[in-house]
Amino acid sequence: MLESLLDEIPQLGETRRAALLDRFGSVTAMRKANAEDLAATPGIGATIATIIYTHLQNLSQSGVEMSDVDMATGEILDT
Repeated sequence: MLESLLDEIPQLGETRRAALLDRFGSVTAMRKANAEDLAATPGIGATIATIIYTHLQNLSQSGVEMSDVDMATGEILDT
């Protein structure tokens, strides 16, 4: 099973993750979106969008090395 930085976001299951990647195309694009843009994704809503937005904005502070992440899919790469 692939490990993704999106796996760490509460209430973000496989269906919602797929909807976000389908709408935005990449984790990089999701990180550039604001909470309102995220909430406009089917199945997300304002509360979950805020959780996602906060998590993605705090990635650099969480010790995750962006060079170790495929920013298109969010997959954490083996180094």
